[in-house]
This record gives sequence, C-alpha cells and structure tokens, in this order.
Amino acid sequence: MALRTKVVLVWIPSHVGIPGNEKVDELAKLALNKEVHDDKQVIWSDLKLKVNTHVEQLWQTDWDTEVDNKLHEIRPNLKERLYSDERLNRKQETVVSRLRIGHSWITHQYLLKGEQQLIVQLVNVLLL
Repeated sequence: MALRTKVVLVWIPSHVGIPGNEKVDELAKLALNKEVHDDKQVIWSDLKLKVNTHVEQLWQTDWDTEVDNKLHEIRPNLKERLYSDERLNRKQETVVSRLRIGHSWITHQYLLKGEQQLIVQLVNVLLL
C-alpha cells in the first residue's frame, strides 16, 4: 500500500442463468447429501502387473526410436531373452552383450590413452 494503489473487489455471478452450469450446480448439491459406497478393492498384484506392463510398453516404444544403437540391433525386443541358454544369469548376459557390441574395458583403453586400436593376435580380429 506504499504506492497508494486502490484495490476494489467486485463479485460477478458469472454462471447465473446459464442452463448447463445451473444443472451442474444442482447435481453437485445433490451429491453432497448422498452416501457413497465404494466396494471396489484394488488387488495390489493386479495393479503392479498393470503398471509394469504399461512401463514396459513405454520403454519398448522409446527403445524402438534407437535405430542407430548397436545394442538395439542385437536386441530389438526388450522382453525377449538375448540367448536361449537359460543358464546365463544377468551379469553373464551383460558381459556377452558388451563383447558383441564392442563395449569393454579392453576395447576402450586405446581411446582413453590415445593409442592405436587393438587387434587380437590369435584370431586376427579387430576389436571395436
């Protein structure tokens, strides 16, 4: 109020006489007096399954935009296992995947040290 600004508050009945708004007001007032019974119960395992399925679909949709990704080339569907050998655990699958796409400590040391790319002498294969 240091600027000596005058403020006037005015009430304007904006929805009075509008048929749709009048009906909504009437229904809202009726709903206040009604007793609500909600017998629906959420089974948490069902909810978790639904949420997980939705998240997996979102992840797959996002993953499908990664067309220039080496890992996407070998694993286009995130739900399918990479290898049919069920004996591989997650860590082993990760190691095999990194070797297939050329992401390992050995293959990246030449980049960090500014050295030439390594060649495995026994099989004469260029490491990516």
